[in-house]
Amino acid sequence: MSSRIVTGLDIGTTKVCAVIAMITDSNELEILGVGVVPSKGLRKGVVINIDESAASIAAAIEMSEIQAGVEISGVYIGISGGHIEGINSKGVIAIIDKRKEITESDVRRVIDAAAAIVIPIDRDVIHILPQEFIVDDQDGVKDPVGMSGMRLEAIVHIITAAGTSINNLIKSVNKAGYDADEIVLEPLASAQAVLTEEEREMGVALVDIGGGTTDYIVFEQGSLRHTGVLAIGGNHITTDISIGLKTPNAAAEEIKLKYGAAVADFIKEEEQIEVPGIGGRPPHMEQRRILVEYMQPRIEEILALVNNELEKSGKKNTLGAGIVLTGGVSLTPYIGDLASEVFGLPVRVGAPLGIKGLHDIVDSPIFSTAVGLTLYAQDNLPKLGPTNTKDEEKNRESVISRIRKWLDEFF
Repeated sequence: MSSRIVTGLDIGTTKVCAVIAMITDSNELEILGVGVVPSKGLRKGVVINIDESAASIAAAIEMSEIQAGVEISGVYIGISGGHIEGINSKGVIAIIDKRKEITESDVRRVIDAAAAIVIPIDRDVIHILPQEFIVDDQDGVKDPVGMSGMRLEAIVHIITAAGTSINNLIKSVNKAGYDADEIVLEPLASAQAVLTEEEREMGVALVDIGGGTTDYIVFEQGSLRHTGVLAIGGNHITTDISIGLKTPNAAAEEIKLKYGAAVADFIKEEEQIEVPGIGGRPPHMEQRRILVEYMQPRIEEILALVNNELEKSGKKNTLGAGIVLTGGVSLTPYIGDLASEVFGLPVRVGAPLGIKGLHDIVDSPIFSTAVGLTLYAQDNLPKLGPTNTKDEEKNRESVISRIRKWLDEFF
């Protein structure tokens, strides 16, 4: 295998982040360039102005190209937003081989059967992720090829997104002058960067709190079991600060990043901060603890909403490794303490792991998705679901063909 260049593009509500990486001959990932610019044209993870989003995308990629010393043509794009839906589906087939030995063809057929569900015309499938196989009555099988059996079942997790949201992301990237190599669910990409194999096996929930959305994803016994996206994030915290401290939104964001925290009881009452005034009014001094008292309820609300979703899914009791927080909001001091209290589980804050090259630059939760997208490309997971590119023929490549590619690499 020759070295390949891949680019991950995290188009967030508050920032656009591009990471260029090289997959070496030894299949190691080396970060070559990083570009981060403020995001425009998005709201709650969804494109609302293609021209503005394209300009942000172009600026971020060009910045990463200059640092990397290479020019790229295509990108792996992260997608999020309240329109994302994930469902589990099961398929079953009879083994027709006279020896009753399961073949790769059988595995392809059973995954195809599991994926044969009715999808609304306005939605597109972006991932079909096998969770486990069942051979006769034996469940938990990861690789059934070569096993003997008369009946083969497959359980898969199917992730869909609004077709218009996908198209607008692709149009923004195309307008910036680049191709869309693959559309990837953002928390799935983030999981590639921050979770350990041990955590996936024990059961873990990754919670990625960004500016406009909060994404969560659950792994159990090494497989993805549940996904979800909430249309709430760090921008809501900023708005609360702006209103509470009577300061412009931009100033509230700056104050949040510089002085914010998640637990007011940990802040000394004598600490003071300067708060800019609105409309030319002079700045005023305020207790830092007051700032945090505006932040804590909103952060607690976000965490509680995720906790409720985990409880409703029935997956919370499977989280032996607890919760991993990532995304920009996870940098808030003491958020781990608050999250431990809300979830009643062990919590850690996760940043990209085991990265070479410019690892010191991307060693932060804000780069989890962009780095994860390059890792996603490295591990060939995109072969599991439809690709979205400017090439319409490639866009509509059959699910069976893509599953065949995955099986060739997996087995």
